[in-house]
Amino acid sequence: MVGLPPIGCIPIVITKHSNESNAKSRGCVDNFSSVNKDFNSQLQTFLETMQQNYSHQGSKIVYLDIYDITWDLIHQPAKYGFEVVNNGCCGTGAVELSFLCNVASSICPNTSNYVFWDSVHSTEAAYRAIFEALRPTFDSFF
Repeated sequence: MVGLPPIGCIPIVITKHSNESNAKSRGCVDNFSSVNKDFNSQLQTFLETMQQNYSHQGSKIVYLDIYDITWDLIHQPAKYGFEVVNNGCCGTGAVELSFLCNVASSICPNTSNYVFWDSVHSTEAAYRAIFEALRPTFDSFF
């Protein structure tokens, strides 16, 4: 089971819900992300209970934490080779709304420098970094 990412850090949420203090810097909208953090905590507790209840049947329930790795990608981008964390590669670069990434949109020259492809979706490079962080969990099952 995969948890939720820090939703307050995706470009569309930053565009639509930033207050005056973080609008210019395009920082994460923490109250949105904290809801997902709380949900993930409750999900982990639920999954632990499920594992206890069904382990006798040979079930293995696994929780994959994408929140912390995504948070780290956004707050320590150089560690992963990223340069842009709060705008999408496709779109305006200033007002990040989903419909602004379309056939007429400009595209950044190097997608691997961006965490987000558009106002909602991560780039292939970001997904690769998330996978590499989770790989030890996957490898432990094979």
